[in-house]
Amino acid sequence: MPTLETERLLLRPLALDDAPHFARLFGGDWDAVRQTGRMPYPPTERAIRRWIAGHLDTGNHSFLVIRKQDCIVLGGSGFGGTAAVAELGYSFGRAYWGRGYATETVRAMLGYAGPLGLRQLDAYAFVENPASARVLEKAGFADLGVTIRSYPARGGRRRVKHYRKTF
Repeated sequence: MPTLETERLLLRPLALDDAPHFARLFGGDWDAVRQTGRMPYPPTERAIRRWIAGHLDTGNHSFLVIRKQDCIVLGGSGFGGTAAVAELGYSFGRAYWGRGYATETVRAMLGYAGPLGLRQLDAYAFVENPASARVLEKAGFADLGVTIRSYPARGGRRRVKHYRKTF
């Protein structure tokens, strides 16, 4: 996978050695972790390494998000699935919320995903997380409404907003 570049960010392929970054960004912050679909809690380095390992097979395209200005790790983003439809996810440490990094990252991911031949990219935002929904809307995803999905580590069945970007 290539390293992607935006105006402010570098997105480089995710590696097992990135576990300490996520442990630092999300350690002790249940409110941030619970907005992700599958990140482990508590986010220890060992647990995060297992989580990252699940994102490194050939069907996944996962990236570490780094601010170019000072090489600070902000979070991660990626997608995986089939050629017909893949699912996008992203997570940023709380200190980096509300600064446009997520939208910039999602747009970079779209620029990367389109040429891979995907027909569509789906994404989900918990209904309690309107900021994530705004990120997807700003990046051009269509709002398909609210649905129920199973997130065992997040209390089971949860209401989520379903979004789709068609290429």
